[in-house]
Amino acid sequence: MRLRFILLTFGLALAPAYSTTITTYSTAATWEAATAAGYQAVTFTGLAPAGSDTNYNSPSGVTSSGVEFIGYSSAGVSGIEVVDTSAFSWYNDGTGDALLVAASPEPSNGSPLPYINIVLPANVTSLSMDLWTASSPGMTYSITIAGNTYTVPTVGGNTETFWGITSSSPITSIQLDVPAATSSSSTEALLDNFGFGASDLSEAPEAGTYLLIGSGLIGLVVLRKRLKPGKGIAES
Repeated sequence: MRLRFILLTFGLALAPAYSTTITTYSTAATWEAATAAGYQAVTFTGLAPAGSDTNYNSPSGVTSSGVEFIGYSSAGVSGIEVVDTSAFSWYNDGTGDALLVAASPEPSNGSPLPYINIVLPANVTSLSMDLWTASSPGMTYSITIAGNTYTVPTVGGNTETFWGITSSSPITSIQLDVPAATSSSSTEALLDNFGFGASDLSEAPEAGTYLLIGSGLIGLVVLRKRLKPGKGIAES
């Protein structure tokens, strides 16, 4: 009996903990500190002619540095563009080219369209972006990653809002939408400076390790209670 108790406890302590640690960041400095050196950035530079814009309405959208950006503007129909923001005062964030999607759904559209879907290369565990809206400035984004939804308010005046995330597991795709946009608001969602790479959590406590130790301790307590002699039970 005691040998079985020891083996079961040892097995629980070594069992893998299937969990993901996710951290969000509101400033570029803190995100960069948690991201490994050499991360890449998509600035959309050169994807639109100076003073104008380019539509990328194919089902694959526009791809830059291995990242695929697809915009859905009406029920299942793709529609996204890269715009030279300096040519339009209501878009201009001061950084030139940016990604743009019409965020105001048509009356016939169903939720959650329209939205921006981003497909990532393999093994991305850290990403960031600058966000803002126009023609209804200061709108709030809803960002869904691995089944988790994050609310990211922006500010008016074409001022970018930084948002970043690190994960202990690879991130494969992201979805962004502006839930409060209406068919009469003419809201447009803009995204720029998309950074992606690997998280660097070497200086942070390893949550997985704590989970492994914790599950072993929990197993120890449970098994001790089950094996503890009680009324009518003889100890082996």
